[in-house]
Amino acid sequence: MSGVGVIVLAAGLGTRMRSRLPKVLHPVCGAPMAWHVVEAARALAPARVVVVTGHEAERVEAALAADDLQFVRQEVLDGTAGAVRRCEGALAGCETVVVLNGDAPLARAETLRALIEARAGRPLAFAVCRVAEPGRMGRVARDADGEAAAVVEAAEYEGPDGPAEVNAGLYAFDAAWLWAKLPQVPVSAKGEYYLTHLVAMAAAEGRPAATVTVGEDEALGVDDRVKLAQAEALMRRRLLERHMLAGVTIEDPATTFIGALATLGQDVTVLAGSRIEGRSEVAEDAVIGPNTTLRNARIGRGTRVEASVVEDSAVGAGCSVGPFAHIRGGAVVGDDCEVHNYAEIKNSRLGNGVKMHHFSYLGDADVGEGTNIGAGTITCNYDGVAKHRTVIGRGVFVGSDTMLVAPVRLGDGAFTATGAVVTRDVPAGGSVRGVPAKPFERKERRPASP
Repeated sequence: MSGVGVIVLAAGLGTRMRSRLPKVLHPVCGAPMAWHVVEAARALAPARVVVVTGHEAERVEAALAADDLQFVRQEVLDGTAGAVRRCEGALAGCETVVVLNGDAPLARAETLRALIEARAGRPLAFAVCRVAEPGRMGRVARDADGEAAAVVEAAEYEGPDGPAEVNAGLYAFDAAWLWAKLPQVPVSAKGEYYLTHLVAMAAAEGRPAATVTVGEDEALGVDDRVKLAQAEALMRRRLLERHMLAGVTIEDPATTFIGALATLGQDVTVLAGSRIEGRSEVAEDAVIGPNTTLRNARIGRGTRVEASVVEDSAVGAGCSVGPFAHIRGGAVVGDDCEVHNYAEIKNSRLGNGVKMHHFSYLGDADVGEGTNIGAGTITCNYDGVAKHRTVIGRGVFVGSDTMLVAPVRLGDGAFTATGAVVTRDVPAGGSVRGVPAKPFERKERRPASP
């Protein structure tokens, strides 16, 4: 929408959160709540998106920074109308201005489109919702014709308690009308300028605001930890449904968490008790779980990760991981690998077809294709002062309980016997055994007779 500009209000103090973290940066399903609002705005393909910052502006701007965002500072927190007024220059040329609250992460792009359509021919449109208990939300007053006459802020309301139609805090304005009327907004008893006054101003002109009814989820403004938990639960359900409708099988949604930044391919299966966090990417036909955590992990097509943790690492296609494996610290596992019980990999690269079945640790290592890592193998990568790297070639057989004291290199096709402590390089095709390991002539083993 080339003529649309969007303002995200993210300047408030958020005192009810009782937190050192700015309110709009509190995470909802793994992403700052204001990020969700910005994503809804991006779905409109607007000409510009402006985020108004104030309290802890540097932190908020650093967390949301992106090439398609512009930040405007509200140095004096003088209300929502004051915040919007500061954006006039940044949105010059936009015909429609959409205003969103940075603490309302459940706003939907469909609602924003509906607001823009409803505004046609009127100075503004805003979202409304029917709730059982308005609390601190502004109530919508209507005239005899049912048109919006005003929004009465909670501090100014003197009527009875109970169910009411409230302002959901989502707006679409005719830009020229907005910039002309903002200077006329009166100051409140608190010394602030409220955007909601524009509803009464439009009604007074005989051009009342249009309204779009939304559900309670979109009207939820997160201003304390209780509402943060509510937003988390609602967003979690929404994300799970989105993935399922896109072709992901989720065995037990009640015990499954998929973060807002994660991407899952078609025909992925997520089993009970699993968490997919951060910017994780799961390719088609992979099976995750049960009881698995992925955190900023990349999982290849057709790979299964069972009862394991993969974080800040990549696992290739056709692999089998777990149960009880831990892959971390920038590790890269190739295709068709097997990493099983109580195996840990850290900051290492495994070539295709590597087998590492149980009770082993590879840290700061490079392992060639088709190598077998025996049970109990350890790369001794830390000497108490510095980390060192281990290089293992292709087709190497590393016997059970081998200790590879880095820095050390095993050539292609090398062999280490059970219990070897390898402190020196082993040439291609060489065999070593003992403590410390020394070369020996290995006899060819023949298959046992039937």
